[in-house]
Amino acid sequence: MDRKEFLKTCGLACVGGLGISALLQSCATSQYFAGNELTGSHLKVLQTEFTLNKKGQPVNRSYVLVKSEKLNFPIYLYKLSETEYSALWMECTHQGAELSAHGDYLTCPSHGSEFDRLGNVTQGPAQNNLRKFKTSIENQFILIHLS
Repeated sequence: MDRKEFLKTCGLACVGGLGISALLQSCATSQYFAGNELTGSHLKVLQTEFTLNKKGQPVNRSYVLVKSEKLNFPIYLYKLSETEYSALWMECTHQGAELSAHGDYLTCPSHGSEFDRLGNVTQGPAQNNLRKFKTSIENQFILIHLS
């Protein structure tokens, strides 16, 4: 193999390695977006979104991220109990960046603010808690009241 061929092969291997690395990293940080329906002033989310089937076994999720084309940011829906949920607007109160979910807390990738599952600031620079939405249960749906 000549030098030109060697450099070309190594370059392709490096680019391929970076691509695979990015793909694997994105799989590790996958977020769940619930199937939802925007009806009037509320979003409907099936309660079954909190149960995932892995290899024939049910696995419970503590949260789902709810997205709608009509909303600028997703909503973090956290299951507190069988009948109680926390619904939070995923916009940082510091400078408006979209938050990232990490189990039972949210972080701002811009400046490091952190919020708990109830939307309370746990680390600044944000000083205000997150916007919260009232939730209720109707049949098999969790309703997130937007107004």
